[in-house]
Amino acid sequence: MSVSDRQLKLIKEAAELLVMEHRLTTEDAVFVISSALKKELSARQTSFEKLEKGSKIDRTSFIRSVVKHVQISLENNPYWRSHNLDKSIENFYQILHKRWN
Repeated sequence: MSVSDRQLKLIKEAAELLVMEHRLTTEDAVFVISSALKKELSARQTSFEKLEKGSKIDRTSFIRSVVKHVQISLENNPYWRSHNLDKSIENFYQILHKRWN
C-alpha cells in the first residue's frame, strides 16, 4: 500500500492529536492509526486511491470505522485511556473528516 503525501499528512495530523491528548508516543500513535487504516482497507477490500475517487459517503463511512478501531485500541490500553476519551475521539474524527473531504 503506497501512501501519498496527502495521506501521510493526514495521518501525522491525526497522530499529533492522540499524542497531545493521550500518553502515546508519536510512534505509538502512527502505529495505532496505521493499523486501523490497514484493518479497514482490508475489510473493505479497497485502497486509498479507490476511496479518494469514490463518494464522500464512502470516505465518511471509512473514516468512522477507522476512528472506531482507534477508539477500541485506546480503550483496551489502560495507559492510553483517559477521562477525555470521548471528546478526544470526536476531535480525532473531525481532523480526519475535515482534512480528507
